[in-house]
Amino acid sequence: EATLAADSASVDALKSGVELTLKQLNAGFEKANLREINPAGERFDPHQHQAISMLPSDKEPNTVINVLQKGYTLYDRVIRPALVTVSEPRDA
Repeated sequence: EATLAADSASVDALKSGVELTLKQLNAGFEKANLREINPAGERFDPHQHQAISMLPSDKEPNTVINVLQKGYTLYDRVIRPALVTVSEPRDA
């Protein structure tokens, strides 16, 4: 609220404030045992990932090539799967 109320806030000051807020949020997540699922480059796992689309790629089929939204686990239970794009083989 203080940042939004400031009339002369610079971009650097706003960025610094957002970074500090994110750091504090991550510390709170850590205390609550809330873990991030960010599976870029990993093999697709339907228990932790939700595939939104498949794209032809040179990578091995069923590899996560793009993470659209990170997922989260709470005490090793998925509370929000990661939304991902998965590779499919290129047509020969």
